[in-house]
Amino acid sequence: MSSVAESVDVHVPVRTAYNQWTQFESFPAFMSGVVTVQQLDDQHTHWVTEIGGAHREFDAEIVEQRPDERIAWHSTQGDIQHSGAVSFQPLAADETRVTVDMAWEPSGMVEKVGSAVGIDHRQVKADLQRFKEFIEERGAETGQWRGEVPGHTPTQTPATAAMAAGTRDVVDVLIDQHTQVKQLLAQTSAARGAEKQRLFDQLAQLLEMHEKGEQRVVHPVTRATGGAGAQTAEARVTEEGRADRLIAEIKDLSANNAEFDAWFEQLRQAVLTHAEHEENEEFPKLRQDVAPERLRTMAEELIAVQSGRS
Repeated sequence: MSSVAESVDVHVPVRTAYNQWTQFESFPAFMSGVVTVQQLDDQHTHWVTEIGGAHREFDAEIVEQRPDERIAWHSTQGDIQHSGAVSFQPLAADETRVTVDMAWEPSGMVEKVGSAVGIDHRQVKADLQRFKEFIEERGAETGQWRGEVPGHTPTQTPATAAMAAGTRDVVDVLIDQHTQVKQLLAQTSAARGAEKQRLFDQLAQLLEMHEKGEQRVVHPVTRATGGAGAQTAEARVTEEGRADRLIAEIKDLSANNAEFDAWFEQLRQAVLTHAEHEENEEFPKLRQDVAPERLRTMAEELIAVQSGRS
């Protein structure tokens, strides 16, 4: 699973920046690799992309939309497993910080190589720069949709259907949780005041749940795989300990405190690094060394531990 979080400050009011992002069919004007986006209804879109010669199509559902604050989506079917969110933070009357956080599963060799060498991050950063140029040159949005989509449990996707059928394994579940964590990190970074505090508290609870499941179910199995398994597991536990210490520091601060953002940025970087190490080191080792059936039972054990049933 690849992920990226990038921000850009645009010299337009938050309403203008947000309104433009509701115009999905305009995305090809500033998003490289996006051929077309078709708005099917208020909550559903169909995407066609062309990246490195790889043609991809997928449908996406908007799972949350709050005017001038946030838009979140995830793919429901098609060639790409993809989720993302864009948050809007007013910096001044005519200046807005736009933060994009996305996660997806590279499916072809070109996409996987691109992810490995950081092209994903450079592409999203370049796309945001093009958005900045697009909206600042126009000075106004091309259209708007001011409706609201309350955050809700998304409709069943192929991934959740597979889980219900008992075919998903512990790595699938953990990667889904990583996606949730990354989205909350981006939301918290973009929020202010009481909303920032609320989102941080939610993030801390999610990280605690995630860590509890990994330390009781996942890392012990990694240690038992032999070879570098013990070293890999201990490195992840050390990273989790650092995140715990950062969370403890932040919990003593008000979100309005100037130090909050500095400590939170350290936490954000630590958590993203930890997730990257797991996705590139520990998870592949589990898939290589542990039988598929055992990985599926580990998923059940993980959920039981995290939900307090074990």
